[in-house]
Amino acid sequence: MKSMYVRASVSALCAALLAGCGGGDDGSLVLQVTINSLTKQGLVLTSGSQELPVSPTGAGTMYATFPNLIEEDSTIDVKIKTQPTAAECRIDPKTVGLKANYYTARQVVINCTTNSYTLGGTIVGLTGEGLILNNGDQQVKPAAGSVEFKFANNVADGANYGVTVLYQPAGQVCTVANNAGTMPSGPVTNIAVTCTKA
Repeated sequence: MKSMYVRASVSALCAALLAGCGGGDDGSLVLQVTINSLTKQGLVLTSGSQELPVSPTGAGTMYATFPNLIEEDSTIDVKIKTQPTAAECRIDPKTVGLKANYYTARQVVINCTTNSYTLGGTIVGLTGEGLILNNGDQQVKPAAGSVEFKFANNVADGANYGVTVLYQPAGQVCTVANNAGTMPSGPVTNIAVTCTKA
């Protein structure tokens, strides 16, 4: 008889613990989304009639939880209602349409990419070889006679840039104007390099 009471108590405790985790006897579950590389404001997710605005936290990977529980065995239907400004987020197709249980309700993954644009400008008076322009860990080497330049890798929207002369060309001194700023939602083409005789 005593063992029956013990088993009943243990069962009640387990049920209480599951309910606290969002997995009670009614089948209700916490719906949590993993979001990678979100750096911009404006992302809004939906699940059924629920809407969930998500703001970046500064972490590479973050988690967002819908306020209402979902039913066990229902189809998980997280969607992107509004894309963030100057970025694009996509739901991992492997996590679309899963049947909800304690594990799958936490497996929806969204990957975001911030838009990026070209960084460059014009060159005046370059007659010598050897000019190297620098931006962070990127370099570009305009040949003698070049009238424009562009770094090979795009720069993310909202990122800082600062273009400097790493090496001067033979027999010349080059200066850079409009060389620093924050990347807008579009290409930067107004950096001006002027070279004169040394």
